[in-house]
Amino acid sequence: MASETEKEKQKKYYPLPELAKNARIKSMDEYHKLWEESVKDLNAFWGKEAKMVDWDKPYSKVWTGKTKDDFVGKWYVDGKLNVTNNGLDRWIKKGYGDQIALIAVSEEETLDEKAIKKYTYKTLLAEVNKAANALKSLGIKKGDRVCIWMPMVDMLAITMLACARIGAIHSIVFGGFSAESVKDRIDDSECVALIVADEVRRSGKARPMKDNLKGIIETCPSIEYVCVVKITGGDIYKYDKDVDFTALMEQQSTECPYELMDAEDPLFILYTSGTTGKPKGAVHTIAGFLVYGMSTNLYVWDYTCLYDLKGVKPEERDVWYCTADIGWITGHTQIIYAPLALGAITVMYEGVPTWPHNGRFWEICEKLGVTHFYTAPTAIRALMSKGDEHVTKWDLNKIKMLGTVGEPTNFPEWKWYWTIVGKGTTGEKPVGRPIVDSYWQTETGSYMMVNLGAITPMKPGSCTFPFFGINPKFLDDDGKEVTKPNTQAFFAYDLPWPGLMRTVWGQHDRFLQQYFSKFPGFYFTGDYAQFDDEGYTFIIGRSDDVIKVSGHRLGSAEVEAAINSHDKVAESAVCPYPHPIKGSTIFAYVTLMNNVVATEDLKKEIQQHVRNVAGPAVYPEIILFTNALPKTRSGKIMRRILKAIATQDDIGNTMTLANPEVVEHLIEDRKQLGEIKF
Repeated sequence: MASETEKEKQKKYYPLPELAKNARIKSMDEYHKLWEESVKDLNAFWGKEAKMVDWDKPYSKVWTGKTKDDFVGKWYVDGKLNVTNNGLDRWIKKGYGDQIALIAVSEEETLDEKAIKKYTYKTLLAEVNKAANALKSLGIKKGDRVCIWMPMVDMLAITMLACARIGAIHSIVFGGFSAESVKDRIDDSECVALIVADEVRRSGKARPMKDNLKGIIETCPSIEYVCVVKITGGDIYKYDKDVDFTALMEQQSTECPYELMDAEDPLFILYTSGTTGKPKGAVHTIAGFLVYGMSTNLYVWDYTCLYDLKGVKPEERDVWYCTADIGWITGHTQIIYAPLALGAITVMYEGVPTWPHNGRFWEICEKLGVTHFYTAPTAIRALMSKGDEHVTKWDLNKIKMLGTVGEPTNFPEWKWYWTIVGKGTTGEKPVGRPIVDSYWQTETGSYMMVNLGAITPMKPGSCTFPFFGINPKFLDDDGKEVTKPNTQAFFAYDLPWPGLMRTVWGQHDRFLQQYFSKFPGFYFTGDYAQFDDEGYTFIIGRSDDVIKVSGHRLGSAEVEAAINSHDKVAESAVCPYPHPIKGSTIFAYVTLMNNVVATEDLKKEIQQHVRNVAGPAVYPEIILFTNALPKTRSGKIMRRILKAIATQDDIGNTMTLANPEVVEHLIEDRKQLGEIKF
């Protein structure tokens, strides 16, 4: 069985041939030619791409260049623009004002008219202008920082766009984070206002949001206003700086001229999720972020949009559904800014994929005629474990492309996604709806490594090739380039791109130290990666997640991939455990598929399976079965916590976990193992 699985993993999987016929880039030969041109002349390539943007004042220079002290440089020098003009006004001016821009789906048991709110460019701009005028009435102006803490409701999109309209810098905090996390971010960037929901709806129940701030928001010295948005209308605690933002908006005009912004002005601050140390606010600037987001979406997904209708009527455009939360970079780029600026139909959903039933994602796809679906491997694993029937009961025939974001996709869920959701074939030359595997970070603005959905042959778990203008480098410990295939290396880039963050808010030295000090002249991602003999890139894992067993440096991702390839395993996570001879051995937390019983025999079977598929060095010597793993709200496994549980050390801060109750269960399960002897 293992050898057959390995054969399947080594195959190339091909996108449906008809997708290439109308694609913007029609062949891999064309891709390679354009990529070569793009990295040889950044000014020419990014100058061409910037023509997608409506500039109020043209830029004088595309890029100032890279220096020893400034890797990124300045982009679109002297250019003036506003992102909301590009995402809303310009489509109205071109006669598309009554076309659908945004579909906001709320958490309701039934997806009826009450649950689905469709905004046209006109109606969305009217709401954005009312919110912008409400902020201005409070004295909020260009350059002020505004924190937004809300669930995935339409007002989250409206208020972030309102900030961009008037030149205020938004700092969105994921709705599932703690009030302490909100305070940390407010204090770091000295926000003058917080926009917050009264309550949040989750799995059919109203849960506190504003109330969680009691005693905390009062300690934020920079806050002048707490703008409360009514979601449920529930009874909440009052603070003397509260403003009924819903009522204030209703008093405002639907006309608000946009603020003229410099290309390099900050658009937003987004704090990377971490559980230790001071929050790290990634600063993204207006023009570079917008151009890069638009370019990546246009060529990678190839969806129809107002920018380039490709022969379809405006009302027949593709429907783009990214399931991420706007509190993450994926939501910023892929739900709001890039799709609106391209004139695409974009979907956002308030709820979770498993309520009121396990097929809610697929129900949305059927109901709205979704053509392009983009989600995280952690969601795919969760839905896969619920059973195929929750997918197959829905009509998904309109879907043209699928996608993944956030972490490497292991083969079992990749194959399930390909065959069950995408209805792909499994023969000698498998063909089906492409799975776009995108590698990027909060810091990068959009994808760096990604397959062009319509044309790139796929390999499961590979983020394939670089996007245009992106020049990846694989480096050894001494910073020398690794040229041998299948060799683990540090992953870096020797050229900047316009969407790259410019600094860490208020901590530029930290920005330079973290990303550019290890390998001077390169942007260092912090990841390990390798490429195969055909040039396909595979991300192995964070360089600080390495387990060293008997001198072998093993990335957590490669170990977990071997464990997850067992057909009874749904998910796993590994960490190092001290060993008297090996230095460290592998401690594995393993979640089994539904209805699979954990036994000692199964544990041995998994260990032998891993030895067979990955070799003796990857042998998981200790296995602890668990029903769930501790994760952040973005779906990232918290290996720091797993390591502490394994070694029975102090757990530390768990405030950013989506499921903190899992930690208590794991601690008890670890106690049952007792002292581990070798």
